Amino acid sequence: MSVSPETVLASVEAARAIARERGKSLLAWWVDPDRRDLEEPLEAAGLVHQDTPGFEAVENAMVLLEPPTGQLAAGRVIVKGTDTYEEYAAAEEVAMEAFDFPDAMRAESVAELPTSWERYTTPSNPGRQFIALIDGRVVGTAFAALGEAGVNLFGGAVLERARGLGVYKALIGARWEAAVARGTPALTVQAGQMSKPILVKLGFQDVGQVHLFVDTIPD
Repeated sequence: MSVSPETVLASVEAARAIARERGKSLLAWWVDPDRRDLEEPLEAAGLVHQDTPGFEAVENAMVLLEPPTGQLAAGRVIVKGTDTYEEYAAAEEVAMEAFDFPDAMRAESVAELPTSWERYTTPSNPGRQFIALIDGRVVGTAFAALGEAGVNLFGGAVLERARGLGVYKALIGARWEAAVARGTPALTVQAGQMSKPILVKLGFQDVGQVHLFVDTIPD
């Protein structure tokens, strides 16, 4: 659906209606640099452009077209694809804790786990969830959306107690290897404040900034 400044309010209301039908209490809108004309109407519609639990107001669009630079291997860290429901649930728990999900988002995520796992395991699912383990315990997770020209990275999260051990880098390395294996050696990502410095060291290049607007769905 094409959205213009004149149709923002109608689009917001339509999105809210779909969210209510699906039991959602929050929505996020990503606005790229070419659509800054939508920002004022979005704020007028009640959306918030600021850091909120689980979201950052500004994300940095970045791309990697060559193998990551630097040391990716970490001796204690094992990265693998998510193969079981238990691993999938553990990955969600890591993400909720690492991103400090508000209670409403946490409750929704937990309630939807069986349904989201079913979607994840369908042959048409265009993505792959990765988990990172240390001493057999899941301490990090990240998602790879498999596109025609490359792999888009989502949801890279590491528990606070496991940070500084190379977990995030290992998750990047695993997804680069997955991209190469499928013949699409390119990674794109919307990086937050914490992950951007790491990604720069790995060779990612800036493309632009994406502004994020959060909508708390009114009853």
